[in-house]
Amino acid sequence: MAGAVGNFIAAGTSIPFATFGLYLAFGFGFGFFGFFSFIALAAVVLMSVALVIQLIGFYGYWKNYGSRMGLATFLFGLVVIGIFLGAIALAFASRDTLSSIAYIGATVLVGVMFILDGVAFLVNRHFSLPGASIATGVLFIIAGGFVCSLLLAPVGGVVAMPAFIIGGIVLLNAPIPVLYSPQPEYPSPAGARPPFPPARSWKSRGWT
Repeated sequence: MAGAVGNFIAAGTSIPFATFGLYLAFGFGFGFFGFFSFIALAAVVLMSVALVIQLIGFYGYWKNYGSRMGLATFLFGLVVIGIFLGAIALAFASRDTLSSIAYIGATVLVGVMFILDGVAFLVNRHFSLPGASIATGVLFIIAGGFVCSLLLAPVGGVVAMPAFIIGGIVLLNAPIPVLYSPQPEYPSPAGARPPFPPARSWKSRGWT
């Protein structure tokens, strides 16, 4: 459920993130700093928070279903978001070409993270809403490819919005497995130890 909430928040932030977020990458490299930079900062910080919450859903894939792809997506996403926030801090502190290059590289990593999100939904499609999981996976992979291209990142934001929405629905409907414990076939009072087979003597075991 936490991952679903993160998906819904990211869906509302994806377009502003893609539209204004790259201003930090290209604007600071040419000495620009003004009102739009603060809009871009708010968009990227809100998207980063939403993505952290979204990653909890992939951790749930690993915890509940044993999905290694879910665990890999979770860990890679945390690293990418940490790098991304560090690049934002560098961009505001330095405002030079080097900080712009760092931010561009971090944005490409976010696109790769979107692609891994899509693969994780495809791999775990058998656990919850297979058709919706396939649609989510394909949309995330396409959105990640657009974000990695940088120039088409706003298109990636538009494609990511329905991916986040459908992904949130998938996570909301993901069942939690319950371990089945069969009832004992013998009557016994509460707290009594179960019966054990009779001990075998050393002669019956063939020992000499």
